[in-house]
Amino acid sequence: MNFYLIGIKGTGMSHLASWLAENGHSVSGEDVPEDFYTSALLKNIPVFEPGSALPDGTDAVVYSTSYEKRAVRAKSEACQRGVKLYSYPEMLALLTRARVAAGVSGTHGKSTTAAIASFLIKSSGIDASSIYGSFLKNDSSAVVCGDKGLVIEACEYQDHFLLYDLDILLITNISWDHPDWFESAAAVRASFRQRVITMKQNSVVICHDSLKRYAADWASERPDIFFITYGPRSSFSLSHSIADDSYSVSGCSVSFRPGEKNLSIIYDYLGALILTSALSLLIEGRSARDEESVRRKMDELGPLLSSFPGLAARCDAVADENGVLYIDDYAHHPEEIRVCLDNIGRKYPSRRLVVLFMPHTASRTEAFMKDFVSALSRCDALFIQPVYASARQDGAESDAAWRLYKAVDRRVFRTFYGRLASVSYVHSNEDAACQLASFLQSNDILLSLGAGDNRALLQRIAGLRADKGF
Repeated sequence: MNFYLIGIKGTGMSHLASWLAENGHSVSGEDVPEDFYTSALLKNIPVFEPGSALPDGTDAVVYSTSYEKRAVRAKSEACQRGVKLYSYPEMLALLTRARVAAGVSGTHGKSTTAAIASFLIKSSGIDASSIYGSFLKNDSSAVVCGDKGLVIEACEYQDHFLLYDLDILLITNISWDHPDWFESAAAVRASFRQRVITMKQNSVVICHDSLKRYAADWASERPDIFFITYGPRSSFSLSHSIADDSYSVSGCSVSFRPGEKNLSIIYDYLGALILTSALSLLIEGRSARDEESVRRKMDELGPLLSSFPGLAARCDAVADENGVLYIDDYAHHPEEIRVCLDNIGRKYPSRRLVVLFMPHTASRTEAFMKDFVSALSRCDALFIQPVYASARQDGAESDAAWRLYKAVDRRVFRTFYGRLASVSYVHSNEDAACQLASFLQSNDILLSLGAGDNRALLQRIAGLRADKGF
């Protein structure tokens, strides 16, 4: 089939495009000219400018939900020609109906968990595919294309995850995000409840143990679902060996050495291992509704975790030049930022941490202003950019980033003993590059957080420092 993808450079869309191409389909699409990190997945796929004509012979158009309410020429022409038209979640929903499907959901940690599961699938030869919002570090060709199973990110935004026909659901955590859709934390919890109670008969739900009280309520409504919990207070927990910095899983013989230092990220490894083990059992035609069977499969797959290379745009070292380490991370919610800063601080405890933050959506910045101030105050120096003007049209004309800067600045002025010593507002990438090239010192870490073409900007800053002889 011939597919045309609108918003093809998006995190999930780019992976879908590469997956379709690897499966023998003809793929092209359109997007803005910026060279995002996802472009590595599209190196052999034609990408046209926005507003291009729909190519002749197109069988189906898939569009990012950011374009759902926008007038796009290719969408109009698809309707006129009778070409099939799907949103990104609708396309994933179609794929889940043809395979044993596992969804990774939760407010944070979805991409990392899905990537680890994808790595285990590929490394162990499980006959399954994966589609998620990134790709493995240094391996943009690592699209997994098995026939019998599928792992996807099942995002709660706009209740998209309710579309998917899942045999297994993993929930990493539940907290309030996407305030442009969910009016409160209670609304988020209601959406997750709806996702669980509409699962298939006799399906499997895997939850972090911080959700135990919700899981108990869900189980009372759906006693046929088999629930597995993991976490520090669960039967699936981790113990740490200081001697070799390894982690072992309770009740299993497996141990592994993750590349991360933050415990919540390390528990994403465990969640991914449980999910992949359950998926493998179902693909083999065996039951995943037995913890001992899952543990035995975990013992088979677990040793592979030590080789997980990490995820692009998640604590991703872009460059290490002239004494400065440049790291990119997509963290754009206060909880994600806290985890990221803690992880980097534990990895590099003696280095000054400079953060360049581009907020993603004005509504999120407004709703969680106090939390952003608290989370971002955990670095040594902070540079704030304007809100990312995404296709979602939530931020282009907003002054939320400026008001975040003023709020952080007030905190720095009033706090004499806090870690954060300075905060600046930079109006453009040009300003950011010039200011940071002069500000950075040897042994610093520059961490870009949030949206935008951060990798290219970090490389530009490194180049400016080299040109100036720093």
